[in-house]
Amino acid sequence: MIPLVDFKAEYKEIRKDIDSAISRVLGSGWYILGGEVSAFEKKLAEYIGVKYALGVASGTDALTLAIKSLNLKPKDKILMPANCYPTAFGLALSGQPLALCDVDPKSLNVTLDTIEKSFTKDIKVILIVHLYGNPVEMDSIKKFARKNNAYLIEDCAQALGSIYKGKKVGSFGDISCFSFYPTKNLGAYGDGGAILTNNKEVFEKAKILRMYGEESRYQSVLLGHNSRLDEIQAAILLEKFKYLAKWKRQKKLIISLYKKLLKNLPLEILEENSEGDQFYHLFVVKTNKRDKLAQYLNMFGVTTGIHYPICVHLTKAFLGLGYKNGSFPVSEEAAKKVLSLPLYPQMTDDTVMHVASALKKFFSK
Repeated sequence: MIPLVDFKAEYKEIRKDIDSAISRVLGSGWYILGGEVSAFEKKLAEYIGVKYALGVASGTDALTLAIKSLNLKPKDKILMPANCYPTAFGLALSGQPLALCDVDPKSLNVTLDTIEKSFTKDIKVILIVHLYGNPVEMDSIKKFARKNNAYLIEDCAQALGSIYKGKKVGSFGDISCFSFYPTKNLGAYGDGGAILTNNKEVFEKAKILRMYGEESRYQSVLLGHNSRLDEIQAAILLEKFKYLAKWKRQKKLIISLYKKLLKNLPLEILEENSEGDQFYHLFVVKTNKRDKLAQYLNMFGVTTGIHYPICVHLTKAFLGLGYKNGSFPVSEEAAKKVLSLPLYPQMTDDTVMHVASALKKFFSK
């Protein structure tokens, strides 16, 4: 079987570093909000190019706490892309109402045009997602947000290490949110997330919200959460930072081989931002025969994924938003066509060729 992501191969490559990191934490006897978390927060802020980073329990929590750290009124809305299913939950749990916009058919990312078409005066937060690691065109969107007095938040869950015009994604918005779910470019061996910002007030409020709303121990001034990145995950992430540049290069080589081998097949490969440098989280193609293709590949031992098979407004939990089938045609069409192929830095050329061979056999039939 060829997995979508090979955790065992990754651990085999970096086992000494990981075992040493875990041993270091266990030997310290300090497991929550200690030196490992502080060191990781500092490293992450420096890497992205912002002043402050705050480790939290998950990418979902990062979104929730980020929104709660802003000065919003109860009816102030958040605008987000309709095709980014997981993002909606973190935002909705903040208590703020959601509004949705469609995406560009070639990249499946939001653009200034798709944002403008759905923007209303009650929208006070524009949330963009660098989907699959592909950077969104930030300059025009940032200007639009400023012009309309709206906060700009970057969901970088899938894009740590991606670059737009020479700057890391996560350094453009008022706040950026990251996930360290195991499949991510920088993945923990469990859950984890982070909030990044240059705004000290936002950082301090998020820090209070992270732990029971406490300004000091047992002195709660806000109704806060229990959302902490633990010491073991922080130590693991610190060690894995050493490999990011290498893994980014390896993924690029794999994608290049994929594109060469799949060139003449009736598959649509998503368009990359020409002014960006993408750190691929997923390799996603589109096809009208998605479900049959996924079943066929499975027969050849090739694991695939769908990111994502349903849009936010068609999810039962969000039917109350008031949108209908057909409200966001590009997102809805993509949900029927997108297929994620295996992608991880340790993939060999032979493995990529096996996947490509299975694809060719399917389409030859």
